[in-house]
Amino acid sequence: MRTQRLPLALLGIIALTGACTGNQDDGNADEIGSEGESSDSSSTGETGDSSSDSSSDTSTDATDTSTDTTDTADTTDTGEEPPICDPPIDLYDTSSPTVVIGSGTADSCTGAALKTAAEAGGTITFDCGPDPVTITLSETIELPIDTDTIIDGEGMVTLDAGGMVRHFHFNHPDWMNNPTKVVLQRIRLIGGMAPVGEYFPQDPNNPDCAYGYKEGSGGVLYMRNGVLHVIEAEFEGNQAAMIGPDVGGGALYVVGVPEVIIVRSRFIDNHGANGGAIGMLFANPQIHDSYFEGNTAEGTGQNYVEPGCPNFNHDEQGGAGGNSGAVYFDGLNDEGWTYVICGSTFRENKANELAGALFRTPNVGEREMLLDRCLFEGNTARLGGVSFIKDNTVTVRGTTFMFNRSGVLVDGTEVGGPLGGLWINSGNIDLENSTFYDNQPSGLDVEGGPGTVVNATFVASRPGGDISIRNSLFVDSNCNNTLPGSDNLQWPDGNACAMGTSFADPGIDAIGDHGGPTPTVLPGGGAVEGVGLNCPSEDQRGQPRDMASCAAGSVEP
Repeated sequence: MRTQRLPLALLGIIALTGACTGNQDDGNADEIGSEGESSDSSSTGETGDSSSDSSSDTSTDATDTSTDTTDTADTTDTGEEPPICDPPIDLYDTSSPTVVIGSGTADSCTGAALKTAAEAGGTITFDCGPDPVTITLSETIELPIDTDTIIDGEGMVTLDAGGMVRHFHFNHPDWMNNPTKVVLQRIRLIGGMAPVGEYFPQDPNNPDCAYGYKEGSGGVLYMRNGVLHVIEAEFEGNQAAMIGPDVGGGALYVVGVPEVIIVRSRFIDNHGANGGAIGMLFANPQIHDSYFEGNTAEGTGQNYVEPGCPNFNHDEQGGAGGNSGAVYFDGLNDEGWTYVICGSTFRENKANELAGALFRTPNVGEREMLLDRCLFEGNTARLGGVSFIKDNTVTVRGTTFMFNRSGVLVDGTEVGGPLGGLWINSGNIDLENSTFYDNQPSGLDVEGGPGTVVNATFVASRPGGDISIRNSLFVDSNCNNTLPGSDNLQWPDGNACAMGTSFADPGIDAIGDHGGPTPTVLPGGGAVEGVGLNCPSEDQRGQPRDMASCAAGSVEP
């Protein structure tokens, strides 16, 4: 099932450093289904056209042996704070590998040797000498679908596809039932390019109808029906097809997979029509302690059912993508599985349509999602500077949203638009101990509700929608409507953002590192103390609180 696109009238309405509104009709929440995949066919158990995503990008000789010992980062160092979360997996033991690539020198580590080893499966490590090494791939590696494959670069190996080919391809014909694992750990993957196939131009007589590429997802890896574990890996400068309603995942694209877990990994400057870094269609994902920066969704027009348009992939549809600068997740996950994003940073990711950082819709039914101790900073989109999240119960704990904006395209063009921060569409929210700082034109918007906000700080970031707010602090937030609530503090005096609000100057500091895993705004004390009642046991920094009576806002002074 798909939702209708956003009304054109609404589309006409209405930055910077660090790390996880309004009422409106249904947002467009269509699926990206690269390589001809879609939720319409896949949910019925059909296998789809696996040949349409064949690794036909083998235009050069696999015997390429070029190596480079320069420009290779230490992939074990993410440059971030120590891990925050307790993920369900950790580094695999690769002390007894099946195959070791190389014999102690950089020249001995070749793309051809890796291809031969990886296509047989097993545990693969490298012996390329004392210095970091770059191995050039000239041909996509077809991973086995019935044998686990673990590739461990031990922080010393970069795999460079040169902007010519995809690194890896895994295509099992069944649907969400294959336990075969692919593990990418302590390795850097750059220059991946998904094969795109035929381009279908826009029809000038029907400009709203879908156009672009039908194939071309996953610049580094395209996986159907397997288990993917990514640990301490880095993905930089990879690309999927840049225009099309159903293509995406500049680095990773998975469809019909029973498990995707990403831990302590980095996604930098990856691009695609949708899901600049990651695209997912029907999956069970978790993301822990990871970093997303500068990823972009370059498509335009979203994607939606449009009766009367020619069939594009699997349906009469319009648009050519542009949703979710960083992570796009469409379709159902298993009932009871919570989509967890913990301890992760999303910085300056951009989308031409919906969701600068996160796009999520199950399409049918409702699911659960957790944002835990994340930082979302400087993300932009036409609508939903941080997110478009539909039909989910969203729990938010200890998370900061700062300098996110709507009404901005990937190229920086300002077009105006509402919903600047965290946008929950047709869902509800349970939010505690979180900070919204200078998100424009709004910080939090929840449509459909109900939603509760407890001990939040809003600075130049007004909240809106179907929520009640208590024990919270509002500074320079210019609210137009008064929401339900109690035990709040606001400054300066004006229209109350929520009921039960008193007015006094909290004397806040600038947002910054005041302890804890995410940036916060520290009040001066006095006015905020004792305003809140029935409080969480800790504040956003993890500092203890008096549960009977506490300060208004996300942190204790």
